[in-house]
Amino acid sequence: MTTDKEGTPGVFKALFFQYYPTFFAFAHSLVDDKISAQQLTVEALSILWIKRMDLTGDINNRAFLYSTIRNNALNYLKHLQREPDAGPYMPDKTMDTMLPEEIRQEIKDYVAREI
Repeated sequence: MTTDKEGTPGVFKALFFQYYPTFFAFAHSLVDDKISAQQLTVEALSILWIKRMDLTGDINNRAFLYSTIRNNALNYLKHLQREPDAGPYMPDKTMDTMLPEEIRQEIKDYVAREI
């Protein structure tokens, strides 16, 4: 599935549900923490959505998600080595303001059901 250049929430929802389970499992295998894995996955999907104009095709989307999650997970794990009591991964808060409210709410509702 390719992303919608128009940015319709329905397409984001389809993209989210297509990729979330696979990439959540990948993130969880890296950080071994459910909340951090959820945050890493949602953040990567949000970044993908925001940058959808620059990416084409499923292979690019998947490669982008794998590398984004891996890089952010490694940075988080390095941070945990320096500060073991840091808590779960916290995504960049500026990401929240870049997604439409309807999409942000759907993500929050889905993740809340998964917890």
